[in-house]
Amino acid sequence: MNKYRLVLLDDEEIVTNGIQKVFDLDALGFEVVGIFHNPEKALEQLENLQPDMIITDVKMPQMDGLDFSRMAKKIFPEIEIVILSGYDDFSYAQAAIKLGIRDYLLKPIKKLDFNTMMKGMYQKISDKKAEKQYYQSLLEFVENNYAEYKNNFFLNLAEGGEFDETQYNTIMNKVGCDFLRKKYLLIKVDVYKMPVEMDYVSEIGKIYQQMNDELVVYGQVEEFATDESLFFLLYSVDTEDVSDIRTTVIDLMEALRQKGIALAAGISLEHQGPEEFFLARNDCIRQIFMKEMHIDEASDANPIRQSESNLNVPYMELENLFRGISMKDGDVMRRSIDKLYDISGDTSNNLYREYSVTITFLILLRMCQLQNKYDFSRHIVSPELLDLKHLKKVHSTSEAQKKLVEGFATALSELIAEKEISEPSKMIVAALTYINGHFCENISLADVAENINISKNYLCDIFKKELGITFMNYVTSLRIEKAKDYLANTDMKMYEVSCAVGYSDYAYFSQIFKKHTGTTLSAYRRQN
Repeated sequence: MNKYRLVLLDDEEIVTNGIQKVFDLDALGFEVVGIFHNPEKALEQLENLQPDMIITDVKMPQMDGLDFSRMAKKIFPEIEIVILSGYDDFSYAQAAIKLGIRDYLLKPIKKLDFNTMMKGMYQKISDKKAEKQYYQSLLEFVENNYAEYKNNFFLNLAEGGEFDETQYNTIMNKVGCDFLRKKYLLIKVDVYKMPVEMDYVSEIGKIYQQMNDELVVYGQVEEFATDESLFFLLYSVDTEDVSDIRTTVIDLMEALRQKGIALAAGISLEHQGPEEFFLARNDCIRQIFMKEMHIDEASDANPIRQSESNLNVPYMELENLFRGISMKDGDVMRRSIDKLYDISGDTSNNLYREYSVTITFLILLRMCQLQNKYDFSRHIVSPELLDLKHLKKVHSTSEAQKKLVEGFATALSELIAEKEISEPSKMIVAALTYINGHFCENISLADVAENINISKNYLCDIFKKELGITFMNYVTSLRIEKAKDYLANTDMKMYEVSCAVGYSDYAYFSQIFKKHTGTTLSAYRRQN
Protein backbone atom coordinates (compact mmCIF):
# COMPACT_ATOMS: atom_id res chain seq x y z
CA MET A 1 0.00 0.00 0.00
CA ASN A 2 1.38 3.39 -0.98
CA LYS A 3 1.73 5.91 1.84
CA TYR A 4 0.56 9.47 1.24
CA ARG A 5 1.93 12.50 3.07
CA LEU A 6 -0.45 14.11 5.58
CA VAL A 7 -0.27 17.47 7.43
CA LEU A 8 -2.44 18.14 10.51
CA LEU A 9 -3.35 21.73 11.41
CA ASP A 10 -5.39 22.79 14.46
CA ASP A 11 -4.80 25.51 17.02
CA GLU A 12 -5.66 23.01 19.76
CA GLU A 13 -2.90 20.47 20.41
CA ILE A 14 -5.39 18.05 21.93
CA VAL A 15 -7.09 17.70 18.53
CA THR A 16 -3.92 16.87 16.56
CA ASN A 17 -2.79 14.47 19.31
CA GLY A 18 -6.22 12.86 19.41
CA ILE A 19 -6.28 12.23 15.64
CA GLN A 20 -2.94 10.43 15.85
CA LYS A 21 -3.89 8.35 18.89
CA VAL A 22 -7.48 7.43 18.05
CA PHE A 23 -7.10 6.71 14.35
CA ASP A 24 -4.69 4.24 12.75
CA LEU A 25 -3.42 6.62 10.06
CA ASP A 26 -0.74 4.20 8.90
CA ALA A 27 -3.31 1.48 8.22
CA LEU A 28 -5.38 4.03 6.33
CA GLY A 29 -2.39 4.71 4.06
CA PHE A 30 -1.14 8.03 5.44
CA GLU A 31 2.11 9.20 7.02
CA VAL A 32 2.01 12.35 9.17
CA VAL A 33 4.84 14.58 7.93
CA GLY A 34 3.85 17.78 9.73
CA ILE A 35 1.82 18.89 12.77
CA PHE A 36 1.03 22.59 13.17
CA HIS A 37 -0.98 24.76 15.54
CA ASN A 38 -0.32 27.97 13.61
CA PRO A 39 -1.50 28.20 9.98
CA GLU A 40 1.12 30.79 9.06
CA LYS A 41 3.93 28.46 10.09
CA ALA A 42 2.26 25.64 8.24
CA LEU A 43 2.24 27.70 5.04
CA GLU A 44 5.95 28.42 5.42
CA GLN A 45 6.73 24.68 5.53
CA LEU A 46 4.36 23.35 2.88
CA GLU A 47 6.82 23.57 0.02
CA ASN A 48 9.40 21.57 2.00
CA LEU A 49 6.91 18.98 3.25
CA GLN A 50 5.21 18.34 -0.13
CA PRO A 51 2.01 16.95 1.46
CA ASP A 52 -0.64 15.07 -0.47
CA MET A 53 -3.38 16.00 1.99
CA ILE A 54 -4.09 18.52 4.80
CA ILE A 55 -6.62 18.21 7.61
CA THR A 56 -7.23 21.67 9.05
CA ASP A 57 -9.48 23.36 11.59
CA VAL A 58 -11.72 26.10 10.22
CA LYS A 59 -11.52 28.53 13.18
CA MET A 60 -8.02 29.51 14.32
CA PRO A 61 -6.86 32.80 15.93
CA GLN A 62 -4.04 33.55 13.48
CA MET A 63 -5.93 32.78 10.25
CA ASP A 64 -9.27 31.40 9.13
CA GLY A 65 -9.00 27.80 7.92
CA LEU A 66 -10.66 28.73 4.62
CA ASP A 67 -8.14 31.51 4.02
CA PHE A 68 -5.36 29.05 4.83
CA SER A 69 -6.81 26.57 2.34
CA ARG A 70 -7.02 29.27 -0.33
CA MET A 71 -3.33 30.11 0.13
CA ALA A 72 -2.30 26.43 0.33
CA LYS A 73 -4.07 25.79 -2.98
CA LYS A 74 -1.99 28.53 -4.58
CA ILE A 75 1.18 26.71 -3.51
CA PHE A 76 -0.12 23.22 -4.41
CA PRO A 77 -3.23 23.49 -6.64
CA GLU A 78 -3.82 19.72 -6.58
CA ILE A 79 -3.46 19.20 -2.82
CA GLU A 80 -6.44 17.60 -1.07
CA ILE A 81 -7.84 19.47 1.96
CA VAL A 82 -10.38 18.37 4.57
CA ILE A 83 -11.94 20.92 6.95
CA LEU A 84 -12.71 20.11 10.61
CA SER A 85 -15.02 22.41 12.51
CA GLY A 86 -17.07 22.61 15.64
CA TYR A 87 -19.44 24.99 13.92
CA ASP A 88 -22.45 23.49 12.21
CA ASP A 89 -22.63 26.33 9.73
CA PHE A 90 -23.59 25.56 6.14
CA SER A 91 -21.89 28.72 4.88
CA TYR A 92 -18.50 27.18 5.77
CA ALA A 93 -19.34 24.09 3.78
CA GLN A 94 -20.39 26.19 0.79
CA ALA A 95 -17.15 28.20 0.88
CA ALA A 96 -15.13 25.00 1.28
CA ILE A 97 -16.75 23.46 -1.80
CA LYS A 98 -15.98 26.54 -3.89
CA LEU A 99 -12.33 26.25 -2.89
CA GLY A 100 -12.18 22.65 -4.06
CA ILE A 101 -12.00 21.26 -0.51
CA ARG A 102 -12.92 17.60 -0.62
CA ASP A 103 -14.67 17.07 2.72
CA TYR A 104 -16.07 18.90 5.74
CA LEU A 105 -16.37 17.10 9.10
CA LEU A 106 -17.85 18.35 12.35
CA LYS A 107 -16.23 18.05 15.76
CA PRO A 108 -16.37 15.89 17.79
CA ILE A 109 -15.17 13.55 15.07
CA LYS A 110 -16.95 10.23 14.83
CA LYS A 111 -14.62 7.30 14.18
CA LEU A 112 -16.77 5.76 11.44
CA ASP A 113 -17.13 9.09 9.62
CA PHE A 114 -13.41 9.81 9.86
CA ASN A 115 -12.35 6.37 8.62
CA THR A 116 -14.84 6.54 5.74
CA MET A 117 -13.53 9.99 4.82
CA MET A 118 -9.89 8.87 4.94
CA LYS A 119 -10.55 5.80 2.78
CA GLY A 120 -12.33 7.98 0.24
CA MET A 121 -9.47 10.49 0.25
CA TYR A 122 -6.90 7.74 -0.20
CA GLN A 123 -8.75 6.54 -3.30
CA LYS A 124 -9.07 10.09 -4.69
CA ILE A 125 -5.36 10.74 -4.24
CA SER A 126 -4.49 7.35 -5.76
CA ASP A 127 -6.69 8.01 -8.79
CA LYS A 128 -5.24 11.49 -9.24
CA LYS A 129 -1.65 10.24 -9.03
CA ALA A 130 -2.39 7.40 -11.45
CA GLU A 131 -3.93 9.86 -13.90
CA LYS A 132 -0.97 12.21 -13.56
CA GLN A 133 1.48 9.35 -14.00
CA TYR A 134 -0.41 8.17 -17.09
CA TYR A 135 -0.38 11.68 -18.56
CA GLN A 136 3.33 12.02 -17.83
CA SER A 137 4.08 8.66 -19.41
CA LEU A 138 1.96 9.72 -22.37
CA LEU A 139 4.02 12.87 -22.81
CA GLU A 140 7.25 10.87 -22.54
CA PHE A 141 5.91 8.33 -25.01
CA VAL A 142 5.01 11.09 -27.45
CA GLU A 143 8.49 12.57 -27.18
CA ASN A 144 10.29 9.25 -27.48
CA ASN A 145 7.88 7.34 -29.73
CA TYR A 146 6.02 10.05 -31.61
CA ALA A 147 5.94 8.06 -34.86
CA GLU A 148 4.24 5.06 -33.18
CA TYR A 149 1.88 7.33 -31.23
CA LYS A 150 0.83 9.07 -34.44
CA ASN A 151 0.59 5.74 -36.25
CA ASN A 152 -1.83 4.34 -33.66
CA PHE A 153 -3.98 7.47 -33.75
CA PHE A 154 -4.44 7.35 -37.51
CA LEU A 155 -5.01 3.59 -37.59
CA ASN A 156 -7.72 3.82 -34.91
CA LEU A 157 -9.36 6.59 -36.91
CA ALA A 158 -9.06 4.80 -40.26
CA GLU A 159 -10.01 1.29 -39.16
CA GLY A 160 -12.58 1.95 -36.45
CA GLY A 161 -13.64 5.57 -36.78
CA GLU A 162 -12.27 6.23 -33.27
CA PHE A 163 -11.35 9.91 -32.93
CA ASP A 164 -9.37 10.74 -29.79
CA GLU A 165 -9.45 14.53 -29.29
CA THR A 166 -6.57 14.50 -26.79
CA GLN A 167 -4.31 12.49 -29.09
CA TYR A 168 -5.27 14.67 -32.02
CA ASN A 169 -4.43 17.89 -30.17
CA THR A 170 -1.07 16.44 -29.12
CA ILE A 171 -0.23 15.52 -32.71
CA MET A 172 -1.59 18.79 -34.07
CA ASN A 173 0.62 20.79 -31.69
CA LYS A 174 3.62 18.73 -32.74
CA VAL A 175 2.86 19.09 -36.46
CA GLY A 176 1.62 22.66 -36.18
CA CYS A 177 -1.36 22.18 -38.45
CA ASP A 178 -5.03 21.33 -37.97
CA PHE A 179 -4.83 18.82 -40.81
CA LEU A 180 -8.17 17.03 -40.37
CA ARG A 181 -10.03 20.35 -40.63
CA LYS A 182 -8.68 20.84 -44.14
CA LYS A 183 -9.61 19.01 -47.33
CA TYR A 184 -7.47 15.92 -47.77
CA LEU A 185 -6.86 12.84 -49.88
CA LEU A 186 -5.87 9.45 -48.51
CA ILE A 187 -3.59 7.11 -50.46
CA LYS A 188 -3.34 3.44 -49.48
CA VAL A 189 -0.64 1.11 -50.85
CA ASP A 190 -0.94 -2.61 -50.10
CA VAL A 191 2.44 -4.30 -49.57
CA TYR A 192 1.43 -7.63 -48.03
CA LYS A 193 2.02 -9.55 -51.27
CA MET A 194 5.32 -7.89 -52.07
CA PRO A 195 8.12 -10.35 -52.87
CA VAL A 196 11.56 -9.00 -51.91
CA GLU A 197 14.88 -10.75 -52.36
CA MET A 198 16.89 -8.07 -50.54
CA ASP A 199 16.17 -6.91 -46.98
CA TYR A 200 12.37 -6.76 -46.70
CA VAL A 201 12.29 -4.13 -43.94
CA SER A 202 14.62 -1.84 -45.87
CA GLU A 203 12.74 -2.19 -49.15
CA ILE A 204 9.41 -1.32 -47.53
CA GLY A 205 11.06 1.67 -45.87
CA LYS A 206 12.46 2.88 -49.18
CA ILE A 207 9.06 2.67 -50.85
CA TYR A 208 7.61 4.56 -47.90
CA GLN A 209 10.17 7.32 -48.34
CA GLN A 210 9.83 7.41 -52.14
CA MET A 211 6.05 7.81 -51.90
CA ASN A 212 6.48 10.61 -49.39
CA ASP A 213 9.00 12.40 -51.62
CA GLU A 214 6.66 12.18 -54.62
CA LEU A 215 3.58 13.43 -52.73
CA VAL A 216 5.12 16.24 -50.70
CA VAL A 217 5.42 18.41 -53.83
CA TYR A 218 1.61 18.66 -53.85
CA GLY A 219 1.07 19.58 -50.20
CA GLN A 220 1.71 18.38 -46.68
CA VAL A 221 1.95 14.66 -45.94
CA GLU A 222 1.35 12.59 -42.82
CA GLU A 223 2.14 8.90 -43.19
CA PHE A 224 1.14 5.87 -41.14
CA ALA A 225 1.20 2.14 -41.75
CA THR A 226 0.22 -1.39 -40.85
CA ASP A 227 2.34 -4.40 -41.75
CA GLU A 228 0.08 -4.87 -44.76
CA SER A 229 -0.44 -1.33 -46.04
CA LEU A 230 1.18 2.09 -46.25
CA PHE A 231 -1.05 5.15 -45.87
CA PHE A 232 -0.41 8.75 -46.87
CA LEU A 233 -2.64 11.62 -45.78
CA LEU A 234 -2.19 14.49 -48.23
CA TYR A 235 -3.65 17.86 -47.16
CA SER A 236 -3.25 21.58 -47.87
CA VAL A 237 -3.00 20.48 -51.49
CA ASP A 238 -1.40 23.14 -53.69
CA THR A 239 -3.39 22.29 -56.80
CA GLU A 240 -7.03 22.28 -57.81
CA ASP A 241 -6.55 19.38 -60.20
CA VAL A 242 -6.08 16.24 -58.11
CA SER A 243 -5.78 14.16 -61.28
CA ASP A 244 -2.06 15.07 -61.27
CA ILE A 245 -1.72 13.37 -57.89
CA ARG A 246 -3.49 10.27 -59.15
CA THR A 247 -1.22 10.17 -62.19
CA THR A 248 1.86 10.46 -59.96
CA VAL A 249 0.76 7.51 -57.82
CA ILE A 250 -0.10 5.39 -60.85
CA ASP A 251 3.25 6.17 -62.50
CA LEU A 252 5.12 5.26 -59.32
CA MET A 253 3.28 1.94 -59.04
CA GLU A 254 4.15 1.21 -62.67
CA ALA A 255 7.83 2.06 -62.09
CA LEU A 256 7.92 -0.34 -59.14
CA ARG A 257 6.13 -3.02 -61.17
CA GLN A 258 8.82 -2.81 -63.84
CA LYS A 259 11.37 -3.51 -61.09
CA GLY A 260 9.45 -6.65 -60.17
CA ILE A 261 7.56 -5.12 -57.24
CA ALA A 262 3.83 -5.27 -57.95
CA LEU A 263 1.81 -3.20 -55.47
CA ALA A 264 -1.85 -2.20 -55.36
CA ALA A 265 -2.73 1.43 -54.63
CA GLY A 266 -6.02 3.21 -53.97
CA ILE A 267 -6.65 6.96 -53.84
CA SER A 268 -9.66 8.44 -52.05
CA LEU A 269 -11.94 11.24 -53.07
CA GLU A 270 -11.49 14.58 -51.33
CA HIS A 271 -12.72 14.54 -47.74
CA GLN A 272 -12.74 16.87 -44.76
CA GLY A 273 -13.03 16.29 -41.00
CA PRO A 274 -12.21 13.28 -38.80
CA GLU A 275 -15.67 11.80 -39.30
CA GLU A 276 -14.89 11.32 -43.02
CA PHE A 277 -11.49 9.71 -42.51
CA PHE A 278 -13.09 6.29 -42.29
CA LEU A 279 -14.88 6.94 -45.59
CA ALA A 280 -11.61 7.98 -47.23
CA ARG A 281 -10.05 4.68 -46.19
CA ASN A 282 -13.04 2.84 -47.68
CA ASP A 283 -12.61 4.77 -50.93
CA CYS A 284 -9.08 3.36 -51.14
CA ILE A 285 -10.11 -0.20 -50.26
CA ARG A 286 -12.92 -0.22 -52.78
CA GLN A 287 -10.69 1.15 -55.54
CA ILE A 288 -8.09 -1.57 -54.91
CA PHE A 289 -10.84 -4.21 -54.92
CA MET A 290 -12.18 -2.94 -58.21
CA LYS A 291 -8.76 -3.14 -59.83
CA GLU A 292 -8.08 -6.63 -58.49
CA MET A 293 -11.46 -7.86 -59.72
CA HIS A 294 -11.06 -6.03 -63.06
CA ILE A 295 -14.20 -3.96 -62.53
CA ASP A 296 -14.32 -0.54 -64.16
CA GLU A 297 -15.46 1.99 -61.56
CA ALA A 298 -17.24 4.00 -64.22
CA SER A 299 -19.10 1.04 -65.70
CA ASP A 300 -22.57 -0.32 -65.03
CA ALA A 301 -20.93 -3.38 -63.45
CA ASN A 302 -20.31 -1.20 -60.43
CA PRO A 303 -23.57 -1.04 -58.45
CA ILE A 304 -22.28 1.62 -56.09
CA ARG A 305 -21.22 4.06 -58.81
CA GLN A 306 -24.38 6.18 -58.50
CA SER A 307 -26.08 5.01 -55.34
CA GLU A 308 -23.34 5.23 -52.74
CA SER A 309 -23.15 9.01 -52.76
CA ASN A 310 -26.94 9.23 -52.27
CA LEU A 311 -27.37 6.48 -49.66
CA ASN A 312 -26.17 6.36 -46.11
CA VAL A 313 -23.93 3.32 -46.46
CA PRO A 314 -23.28 2.03 -42.90
CA TYR A 315 -19.54 1.49 -43.13
CA MET A 316 -19.13 1.14 -39.36
CA GLU A 317 -21.58 -1.77 -39.34
CA LEU A 318 -19.62 -3.34 -42.18
CA GLU A 319 -16.55 -3.19 -39.95
CA ASN A 320 -18.48 -4.81 -37.11
CA LEU A 321 -19.51 -7.64 -39.42
CA PHE A 322 -15.94 -8.39 -40.40
CA ARG A 323 -14.77 -8.18 -36.80
CA GLY A 324 -17.40 -10.80 -36.01
CA ILE A 325 -16.17 -12.96 -38.88
CA SER A 326 -12.56 -12.70 -37.72
CA MET A 327 -13.51 -13.59 -34.12
CA LYS A 328 -16.06 -16.26 -35.15
CA ASP A 329 -18.69 -14.42 -33.13
CA GLY A 330 -22.07 -15.55 -34.47
CA ASP A 331 -24.08 -13.03 -32.42
CA VAL A 332 -22.05 -10.08 -33.74
CA MET A 333 -22.37 -11.36 -37.31
CA ARG A 334 -26.15 -11.84 -37.04
CA ARG A 335 -26.73 -8.43 -35.45
CA SER A 336 -24.61 -6.66 -38.03
CA ILE A 337 -26.25 -8.40 -40.98
CA ASP A 338 -29.71 -7.60 -39.60
CA LYS A 339 -28.78 -3.92 -39.30
CA LEU A 340 -27.12 -3.82 -42.72
CA TYR A 341 -30.24 -5.17 -44.44
CA ASP A 342 -32.73 -3.16 -42.36
CA ILE A 343 -33.73 -0.82 -45.18
CA SER A 344 -35.27 2.46 -44.11
CA GLY A 345 -36.35 5.35 -46.28
CA ASP A 346 -38.51 5.58 -49.36
CA THR A 347 -38.37 1.99 -50.60
CA SER A 348 -40.33 2.98 -53.70
CA ASN A 349 -37.33 5.08 -54.72
CA ASN A 350 -35.13 3.28 -57.25
CA LEU A 351 -32.04 4.07 -55.20
CA TYR A 352 -33.43 2.21 -52.22
CA ARG A 353 -34.43 -0.74 -54.36
CA GLU A 354 -30.74 -0.99 -55.25
CA TYR A 355 -29.63 -0.55 -51.65
CA SER A 356 -29.38 -4.26 -50.81
CA VAL A 357 -27.33 -4.83 -53.98
CA THR A 358 -24.96 -2.06 -52.92
CA ILE A 359 -24.53 -3.55 -49.45
CA THR A 360 -24.17 -7.09 -50.79
CA PHE A 361 -21.62 -6.00 -53.35
CA LEU A 362 -19.50 -4.20 -50.71
CA ILE A 363 -19.62 -7.24 -48.41
CA LEU A 364 -18.66 -9.65 -51.19
CA LEU A 365 -15.74 -7.44 -52.20
CA ARG A 366 -14.44 -7.45 -48.63
CA MET A 367 -14.92 -11.20 -48.36
CA CYS A 368 -12.97 -11.70 -51.57
CA GLN A 369 -10.07 -9.70 -50.23
CA LEU A 370 -10.15 -11.60 -46.94
CA GLN A 371 -10.14 -15.02 -48.57
CA ASN A 372 -7.34 -13.98 -50.94
CA LYS A 373 -5.21 -12.76 -48.04
CA TYR A 374 -5.67 -15.97 -46.10
CA ASP A 375 -5.06 -18.04 -49.24
CA PHE A 376 -7.65 -20.71 -48.41
CA SER A 377 -7.60 -23.98 -50.34
CA ARG A 378 -11.19 -23.25 -51.39
CA HIS A 379 -12.94 -19.95 -52.07
CA ILE A 380 -16.23 -19.01 -50.47
CA VAL A 381 -17.06 -16.14 -52.82
CA SER A 382 -16.84 -16.92 -56.51
CA PRO A 383 -15.77 -14.25 -59.02
CA GLU A 384 -19.11 -14.62 -60.82
CA LEU A 385 -20.94 -13.09 -57.86
CA LEU A 386 -19.05 -9.85 -58.40
CA ASP A 387 -20.83 -9.48 -61.71
CA LEU A 388 -23.88 -7.33 -61.07
CA LYS A 389 -26.11 -9.02 -63.65
CA HIS A 390 -25.28 -12.48 -62.32
CA LEU A 391 -25.81 -11.41 -58.71
CA LYS A 392 -29.22 -9.89 -59.47
CA LYS A 393 -30.30 -12.88 -61.53
CA VAL A 394 -29.33 -15.62 -59.06
CA HIS A 395 -30.13 -13.66 -55.87
CA SER A 396 -32.77 -11.21 -56.99
CA THR A 397 -34.32 -10.14 -53.67
CA SER A 398 -32.99 -8.46 -50.58
CA GLU A 399 -33.93 -11.54 -48.53
CA ALA A 400 -31.99 -13.84 -50.86
CA GLN A 401 -28.93 -11.58 -50.75
CA LYS A 402 -29.09 -11.40 -46.96
CA LYS A 403 -29.29 -15.20 -46.73
CA LEU A 404 -26.32 -15.49 -49.10
CA VAL A 405 -24.22 -13.16 -46.95
CA GLU A 406 -25.20 -15.00 -43.75
CA GLY A 407 -24.01 -18.30 -45.19
CA PHE A 408 -20.76 -16.85 -46.51
CA ALA A 409 -20.03 -15.09 -43.20
CA THR A 410 -20.42 -18.32 -41.23
CA ALA A 411 -18.31 -20.34 -43.68
CA LEU A 412 -15.58 -17.71 -43.83
CA SER A 413 -15.37 -17.39 -40.05
CA GLU A 414 -15.03 -21.18 -39.72
CA LEU A 415 -12.19 -21.29 -42.26
CA ILE A 416 -10.36 -18.50 -40.43
CA ALA A 417 -10.89 -20.24 -37.09
CA GLU A 418 -9.40 -23.46 -38.50
CA LYS A 419 -6.22 -21.58 -39.38
CA GLU A 420 -5.98 -19.63 -36.13
CA ILE A 421 -6.21 -22.07 -33.24
CA SER A 422 -3.32 -21.00 -31.01
CA GLU A 423 -3.51 -18.58 -28.08
CA PRO A 424 -2.40 -15.05 -29.10
CA SER A 425 -0.10 -14.55 -26.10
CA LYS A 426 1.76 -17.80 -26.77
CA MET A 427 2.06 -16.92 -30.43
CA ILE A 428 3.47 -13.49 -29.62
CA VAL A 429 6.09 -15.02 -27.30
CA ALA A 430 7.08 -17.46 -30.05
CA ALA A 431 7.16 -14.67 -32.63
CA LEU A 432 9.29 -12.37 -30.47
CA THR A 433 11.70 -15.20 -29.70
CA TYR A 434 12.21 -15.80 -33.40
CA ILE A 435 12.45 -12.09 -34.28
CA ASN A 436 14.97 -11.38 -31.52
CA GLY A 437 17.20 -14.11 -32.91
CA HIS A 438 16.90 -13.12 -36.58
CA PHE A 439 16.21 -9.35 -36.77
CA CYS A 440 19.65 -8.72 -38.27
CA GLU A 441 18.78 -10.93 -41.24
CA ASN A 442 16.44 -10.44 -44.19
CA ILE A 443 13.32 -11.07 -42.12
CA SER A 444 9.66 -10.54 -43.03
CA LEU A 445 6.35 -11.09 -41.30
CA ALA A 446 5.80 -14.10 -43.55
CA ASP A 447 9.09 -15.64 -42.39
CA VAL A 448 8.08 -15.32 -38.74
CA ALA A 449 4.58 -16.67 -39.37
CA GLU A 450 5.93 -19.67 -41.26
CA ASN A 451 8.42 -20.41 -38.47
CA ILE A 452 5.73 -20.52 -35.76
CA ASN A 453 3.12 -22.20 -37.99
CA ILE A 454 0.37 -19.59 -38.22
CA SER A 455 -0.83 -17.42 -41.08
CA LYS A 456 0.83 -14.10 -41.80
CA ASN A 457 -2.47 -12.26 -41.50
CA TYR A 458 -3.25 -13.69 -38.08
CA LEU A 459 0.25 -12.80 -36.87
CA CYS A 460 -0.20 -9.27 -38.20
CA ASP A 461 -3.46 -8.90 -36.26
CA ILE A 462 -2.23 -10.26 -32.93
CA PHE A 463 1.06 -8.36 -33.17
CA LYS A 464 -0.83 -5.12 -33.38
CA LYS A 465 -3.42 -6.06 -30.71
CA GLU A 466 -0.99 -7.54 -28.17
CA LEU A 467 1.93 -5.13 -28.55
CA GLY A 468 0.40 -1.99 -30.06
CA ILE A 469 3.23 -1.73 -32.58
CA THR A 470 3.76 -2.95 -36.13
CA PHE A 471 6.18 -5.75 -36.96
CA MET A 472 8.13 -3.36 -39.19
CA ASN A 473 8.64 -0.79 -36.45
CA TYR A 474 9.53 -3.47 -33.91
CA VAL A 475 12.28 -4.88 -36.11
CA THR A 476 13.54 -1.40 -36.94
CA SER A 477 13.70 -0.50 -33.23
CA LEU A 478 15.70 -3.66 -32.48
CA ARG A 479 18.14 -2.86 -35.26
CA ILE A 480 18.62 0.74 -34.13
CA GLU A 481 19.25 -0.34 -30.51
CA LYS A 482 21.81 -2.91 -31.66
CA ALA A 483 23.49 -0.29 -33.87
CA LYS A 484 23.73 2.09 -30.91
CA ASP A 485 25.43 -0.66 -28.91
CA TYR A 486 27.96 -1.31 -31.70
CA LEU A 487 28.68 2.39 -32.10
CA ALA A 488 29.20 2.96 -28.40
CA ASN A 489 31.12 -0.21 -27.52
CA THR A 490 33.08 -1.29 -30.60
CA ASP A 491 35.40 0.26 -33.14
CA MET A 492 33.50 -1.22 -36.08
CA LYS A 493 33.35 0.99 -39.15
CA MET A 494 29.94 2.48 -39.74
CA TYR A 495 29.25 0.52 -42.92
CA GLU A 496 30.15 -2.61 -40.93
CA VAL A 497 27.60 -1.64 -38.28
CA SER A 498 25.03 -1.20 -41.06
CA CYS A 499 25.61 -4.72 -42.38
CA ALA A 500 25.78 -6.20 -38.88
CA VAL A 501 22.29 -4.99 -37.98
CA GLY A 502 20.70 -6.05 -41.27
CA TYR A 503 20.99 -3.03 -43.59
CA SER A 504 22.86 -3.75 -46.81
CA ASP A 505 22.22 -0.17 -47.98
CA TYR A 506 24.47 2.07 -45.84
CA ALA A 507 22.91 5.33 -47.08
CA TYR A 508 19.44 4.15 -46.13
CA PHE A 509 20.69 2.93 -42.75
CA SER A 510 22.14 6.39 -42.06
CA GLN A 511 18.79 8.02 -42.82
CA ILE A 512 16.86 5.59 -40.63
CA PHE A 513 19.30 5.97 -37.74
CA LYS A 514 19.01 9.75 -37.77
CA LYS A 515 15.24 9.62 -38.10
CA HIS A 516 14.93 7.39 -35.01
CA THR A 517 17.63 8.93 -32.82
CA GLY A 518 17.71 12.55 -33.96
CA THR A 519 21.46 12.40 -34.52
CA THR A 520 23.93 11.11 -37.07
CA LEU A 521 25.98 7.94 -36.71
CA SER A 522 29.23 9.81 -36.20
CA ALA A 523 27.70 12.24 -33.70
CA TYR A 524 26.23 9.38 -31.68
CA ARG A 525 29.62 7.65 -31.53
CA ARG A 526 31.31 10.86 -30.36
CA GLN A 527 28.70 11.44 -27.66
CA ASN A 528 28.92 7.87 -26.36
